[in-house]
Amino acid sequence: MAKEQNNWRVYINQQIQKIINIDVIIRNPQDRVISGINTFTQNVMRDNSELDATTVRWFAQNYLHLDRHYCPQFSWILNLARYLNADAKLNFLSMSNIDDIAKLHKKPPGICKVSEDLAEQFAQIKNNEMYQRIDTIIFNAIGQSMTFGQLLQFIKHNDTLAYEYVIGHAQQILAPTYVLP
Repeated sequence: MAKEQNNWRVYINQQIQKIINIDVIIRNPQDRVISGINTFTQNVMRDNSELDATTVRWFAQNYLHLDRHYCPQFSWILNLARYLNADAKLNFLSMSNIDDIAKLHKKPPGICKVSEDLAEQFAQIKNNEMYQRIDTIIFNAIGQSMTFGQLLQFIKHNDTLAYEYVIGHAQQILAPTYVLP
């Protein structure tokens, strides 16, 4: 129903190559991780009552790409880039723009607010620092438009160490694409 109300179109894989402009909503990376792990933990606990919260949080904190709620935003953009036309522009928008695009954004029912102690624990995810730095660079690009190749150069220019760490780890994913510098 929402798809029809908003006149959305769903594009898959190779169809994405035809799109010239793509709006990408970027959330504050730290807020996203904290909220995402909290949502992930509560959803898993709701659906698997035999698990305890400490175990579920351990998996979330040790497996950065386990769930879409807290996976780095760059990982999502990287996946999208596999199908992008080299000239396609990514238009970075803030979360404040989401209601202009979709009236669907609301706090999930039954999700409790995370405590400050847990928020501090969530911020210490194993192997997450460099991804957070990349996501922060992208967050700071809100209001800008650039191709994926330009985004990679923007990241490299702003934080060479994070670029080398993250892109170096993503070499096998990027190798068959046109975007590898």
